[in-house]
Amino acid sequence: MTLTFNALDIETANQYPESICQIGIAHFYNGSIIDTWSTLVNPKTTFHYQNIRVHGIRPEMVLGKPDFMEIQEELQQRLDGTIIVSHTSFDQGVMNRAADFYGIPRLNATWLDSCKIARKVWHSDRQGESFGLKSLADWLGINFKHHDALEDAITAGKITLLASQHSGMNLDQLK
Repeated sequence: MTLTFNALDIETANQYPESICQIGIAHFYNGSIIDTWSTLVNPKTTFHYQNIRVHGIRPEMVLGKPDFMEIQEELQQRLDGTIIVSHTSFDQGVMNRAADFYGIPRLNATWLDSCKIARKVWHSDRQGESFGLKSLADWLGINFKHHDALEDAITAGKITLLASQHSGMNLDQLK
């Protein structure tokens, strides 16, 4: 069973989706991570204290970092025409709304939600339990630094792999 996809996670500076301040991508090929890419992004906007409290990214950390438009070519090369896994639809929504905000085309990709996949596979095992990324990772024995975009992306990818292995389903069946 071929399990090839990109896992993606995004952190934002505030409540607006165009305020992307970090992106992490892990490329899984036949079930193994073969490449990762992560960058801080200068959102060119204010940071909300609640967002800083969650991910720890402060305004001074993104000074001199590329803005969203400056990483578009990299994102297109890595993600266009691929399967992208993220935990919940948040990251897809942020990418789409940021593309709309900047007047650029949305990614041409198939999006899968590792949270929905986990609910499909482990619904009876986790009745009444959270399907949040940290809760699932703890339950599955995945150690990671939560709210770091690359770490979260890798974890969403690992959850997807484990769900596939547990269920015997491929990515199309897990949708």
